[in-house]
Amino acid sequence: MRHFDAWLLRDPYSIFHYYSTGRRWQETVRDLIQERKICAPSVDISPHASSTSPKPVDPYAQPLASQSDSLFFRKLPAEIRLVIYNYAFGDEAIHLVQLKGKIRHVRCKHPSSSLDRNRCCCPVTPARWRVQDNGAAGHSDIMLYPHTHTSLPSSLSNSSVALLRTCRAIYAEAADILYANAVFDVDDLHTFIAFSLIVCPERLRSIKRLTIQWTPIWQPMAGQEHKSSIYSHTHNDNLWALFWTRIAALRGLKQLHLSLDLGRFSGNAMGGVIGGKRLRLAIDEPWVSPMLCVRGLTSFELGITARCDAYAKRIMEQDLCRDAVALRDALREYMCSPRGQIPIVPSVPMKTASGVEGEMLNLPGKKLQPRLAITAA
Repeated sequence: MRHFDAWLLRDPYSIFHYYSTGRRWQETVRDLIQERKICAPSVDISPHASSTSPKPVDPYAQPLASQSDSLFFRKLPAEIRLVIYNYAFGDEAIHLVQLKGKIRHVRCKHPSSSLDRNRCCCPVTPARWRVQDNGAAGHSDIMLYPHTHTSLPSSLSNSSVALLRTCRAIYAEAADILYANAVFDVDDLHTFIAFSLIVCPERLRSIKRLTIQWTPIWQPMAGQEHKSSIYSHTHNDNLWALFWTRIAALRGLKQLHLSLDLGRFSGNAMGGVIGGKRLRLAIDEPWVSPMLCVRGLTSFELGITARCDAYAKRIMEQDLCRDAVALRDALREYMCSPRGQIPIVPSVPMKTASGVEGEMLNLPGKKLQPRLAITAA
């Protein structure tokens, strides 16, 4: 490609910067995108990653100072300090976002578990494929990164987390409270995978509540991937299976809410429906099988959201509601069962967690840094 190096240096995140006509990319560009060498956080999950990647900070690697000069530790008992930590971190939602190669977050004061919110509380945070059919102001549809709202950088949060940077004694005492209190919210698979690989395992085990807001581009695990599509690196079978492997690794997770945003549908008087993303909602579907490795929950909720006109709503609502409730109940039976049980689902080609993760690890140079709500169209 002529001037390819200059194109990367000038604007590595613009899809149509070089191909303004939008025609099919050359193999070189598609390979870079699919290997996440342009738009991914720098997270190494190669077979030798454990020996080359920096290890998380261990606050107990060296003896902690006695803090004898600190009035905070000397005057306040541990019970009062814990009250302060809980007040500082609060009961908030943390929207995870991916911004130019880094995993960042926006702290939200509306930790509602409602599955039809779809990050409406923080409209700058949804991934671009979840808003582009709305033509939402400020969101770009020509960027490789998932979170592209122009106002997102000014909304990023790190204020209350600064308390953990005061000293190692406070970090050791309060870090788990931050992760245990917050409701983590994710709407991009790779963003959460990268987050789970760079956070200290002890902190990951403290996460108790997670909300997943996901929009399918095509049905996973059904051979519907389009390798030349821009979405092939954000919506592919390996990523879907690895995502649920990382969810299953959250040993402290107790509450999981999954919202499937099917997009916009239009109908006609003849009974036809067009648009949106269709998913077959059944426990024996291949796309559901990676989810069955999650165990030990106390609460699971499933929400299906779709924007429909009057015709589409009349045609779809009854079937969607019936299938969503059946799938929710079946998933709840699996996910709320004790850990250690192996799911048995007849005629489903299961892709085991370890097998998928191994497949990802064997790729050289791979880097990875119900309620039904149908609203007016």
